[in-house]
Amino acid sequence: MSDTTTRERMISTAMTLFRREGYQATSWRRLVEQAGTPWGSAYHHFPGGKEQLAVAAIELGTAVVAKTVRRAFERTETVEDAVAWWYRKAGEALAADDYRGGCPLATITLEMAHASPAITKACQDAFAAWHALLVELLSDVKDPEDVATAIMNNLEGALLVSRVHRSSDPLDRAARHVALVIRAA
Repeated sequence: MSDTTTRERMISTAMTLFRREGYQATSWRRLVEQAGTPWGSAYHHFPGGKEQLAVAAIELGTAVVAKTVRRAFERTETVEDAVAWWYRKAGEALAADDYRGGCPLATITLEMAHASPAITKACQDAFAAWHALLVELLSDVKDPEDVATAIMNNLEGALLVSRVHRSSDPLDRAARHVALVIRAA
């Protein structure tokens, strides 16, 4: 097994566990066991500890969401359809994860934004990157900054409510609400 593969598995596992269970509840031991990596690899690949691994997991989550957003806009004809596709995929992923997941940043952001400057910065950068991507993709819409904010805020809230209710209905409703915002813009 190459070092790159071990490191990538640790990051992917951390993203999943932090999203589901939170940063504090995810121990190094659990990360290593779930990733199926040697114990020594934790500090070899992440000498800055769990916080360094969390930043890498946030960066991976940022890339995963950006890829999904781009795919949504590539596969659909209208902004409304792209948002509906993205929200639907988010609902499908949430259901497939038995409503334990959601946004790869939400849980760690809520838990650690006050406690870790490095994690806070990584989350700020991630949300800013998603917003910038949406603004770019919404270039034909009036007030793309505001519409991008509405899309992101509705998605984050709908993921939380969907997780609590164990239903993708809040995501479906949020997509319809955002379509109204987009049409108004």
